[in-house]
Amino acid sequence: MSKYTLLFRAAFGRAYIRVKGGNKEPSWVIWEVFLPLLMVSSVVYAYRMLGAPSEYIGFVVLGGAMVSFWFNVIWGMGATLYWEKETGNLEVFMVSPAPLEGLLLGMALGGMFNTLTRALSIVVMGVLLFGATFNITGLLPAFLVFMLTMVALYALGMSIASIFLMYSRSGWRAAELLQEPVMFLSGLYYPVSVLPALIQGVASIIPLTIGLDGIRLSLVMGYGIWELRHHIALLSAMIPVLMYLARRILHYMEVKAKREGRLTLRWM
Repeated sequence: MSKYTLLFRAAFGRAYIRVKGGNKEPSWVIWEVFLPLLMVSSVVYAYRMLGAPSEYIGFVVLGGAMVSFWFNVIWGMGATLYWEKETGNLEVFMVSPAPLEGLLLGMALGGMFNTLTRALSIVVMGVLLFGATFNITGLLPAFLVFMLTMVALYALGMSIASIFLMYSRSGWRAAELLQEPVMFLSGLYYPVSVLPALIQGVASIIPLTIGLDGIRLSLVMGYGIWELRHHIALLSAMIPVLMYLARRILHYMEVKAKREGRLTLRWM
């Protein structure tokens, strides 16, 4: 069996488990939709009180939907290898013939599918509860930007997972530190254009920032593919760089973890 066959079979198997397990408990689905919706509600009411333009409601709803993907990248991708080490499964993964990249790819695909259902639920609730309106003609460019964003974002998640593999709880703290700054820099509840130019430059290296801005411009402002060419070009350039870094970091951390005996938890 070829390496690529093993990779895709491992990815399919891991994605199936992620989808099946993620939807096994109905309360999890409700919880993952309800909590982001609370934050969306608070920002929507604040904008309404301040008399902000109606477009801001759509901006907020889309931001609330996209934040679900960032949380999934941090915890559904980044923390997975640490959790597998806690349960003793990581050793099994390492000695199996399936490449570790295939397992991470399956986690990404399964997590992306589960998160997409939650994100769409937030958008639907935003339309029904807050009257958010979107430009249907922007669906095609929004879909293109969204797919590029997901590939870049989950490639970043693979790099985070390798850091968790090596540093365990220290990596966990680093992921917690990444949550709020990325949410701020991505402009999840406001247009990133309101930030100072220097901060916008820093924020532009985060795939979520570029992707969310492009999706908002297409679905709320009605921008077409040509008008989003800079967003598409930036995301397309990020993808090979992040995938290369993810593979290199994962390989380095895997070898280092095996050499230093960090694939199992130490109880002493």
